[in-house]
Amino acid sequence: MLIEQPSRKYWTYTSLKWLVWFNIFTTILHYVDNILFFEHYPEPTWLNPTLVDAFWFVMTPFAFLGLWLIKRNRLQLGLVSMLLYCLMSLLVLGHYLIPSEHISLKIHAFIWLEALAAIGLLVYVMGYVQMSKPFTLKNGA
Repeated sequence: MLIEQPSRKYWTYTSLKWLVWFNIFTTILHYVDNILFFEHYPEPTWLNPTLVDAFWFVMTPFAFLGLWLIKRNRLQLGLVSMLLYCLMSLLVLGHYLIPSEHISLKIHAFIWLEALAAIGLLVYVMGYVQMSKPFTLKNGA
């Protein structure tokens, strides 16, 4: 009796989904902490917890849209959507542009967890798109 193995593409897309969910989890951790302890975060004077909250609801759909597009083999558009999501998530590093006397270890951890997750997702998506392209020989070789 033969057991059919799931395709490589299935596993890579499944891994992509888990990586997206991990990124969303890290943003939830950071954004909730940022909203609850807003006064402890280095923020520009014009920013408030409502804007922080609203930005999460603006950026997160780009991750889901990217997944949806990639699943439907719209790789270029999916890549653009994921790239935008990752870049928006990397805005978390902007905390370091605001002068602050003290940033707690917890805040550093949430900032870097989100940033590293976004970088990991970006690297994976770039590799996923490359892996999903059909193989062709150049110069007729």
